[in-house]
Amino acid sequence: MNLTRRAFMKIGGAAALSLSFGGPATAGSIAVPVLLYHDLSHEQSAQDTVAPSLFAAQMEWLYNAGYSASSFSEVASLNAERAKKSIIITFDGGYASFMDYAYPLLSEYRFKSTINIIGNAVGGFVSGNDPRLSWDECRLLLGSGMVELGCQISHFRSGAAAAFNEKLARDLSHFQIVYTEELGRPANILAWPSVIYDRESINIAMHAGFQFILNSENRHFDINGDPLTIQRLPISNDLDLFRFRKSVARWA
Repeated sequence: MNLTRRAFMKIGGAAALSLSFGGPATAGSIAVPVLLYHDLSHEQSAQDTVAPSLFAAQMEWLYNAGYSASSFSEVASLNAERAKKSIIITFDGGYASFMDYAYPLLSEYRFKSTINIIGNAVGGFVSGNDPRLSWDECRLLLGSGMVELGCQISHFRSGAAAAFNEKLARDLSHFQIVYTEELGRPANILAWPSVIYDRESINIAMHAGFQFILNSENRHFDINGDPLTIQRLPISNDLDLFRFRKSVARWA
């Protein structure tokens, strides 16, 4: 099922979007909210799953409020004024639901987005009924010019640091080989689901060709800050439209 903007408005989204909100708070830093989504589904099987109707309401509010969605490569060129109405939209896990619920809406709004895929899950499943994007779908999205593709890695530090780092280097290198074979160029975006890395693991990621490293610290990202420690705002189904607006507009 494709949930277009027009379909969403017909099922009552307009009422929620008619709420009046004040402007964003101001602060000295040039901060941009980097939104972190995962799966979009009517079945709330996981805490970080967001209902398609709620996602549509959030995107509609952003659009009506005058926001634009940038890519990571564009962030450095943002000035303070543009940053006040800029966001970055990311999806971890490479869920196939992106094609049904996110891509149609984002295309209408001309919102750019970033999908971080799990290399060994492309075209398959991770657990249960959670299909992931195929390489053909990745090629289509990348070719649109509206979607960036990065890598999500699920390594959690355990055991000796040397063994962990050796496995991390091997897996990131393998990901880049496969990614380049499938998509014609290496990835430069890497997402860790939580703040689990240190300087050594960052150096390993840099050596593998990654220029932007994303975490989930639940803070706005200062565009003059370190691109190797990019904070994101995790979005869950518990974040209603009012709280979503407050989260986006809260300047760090």
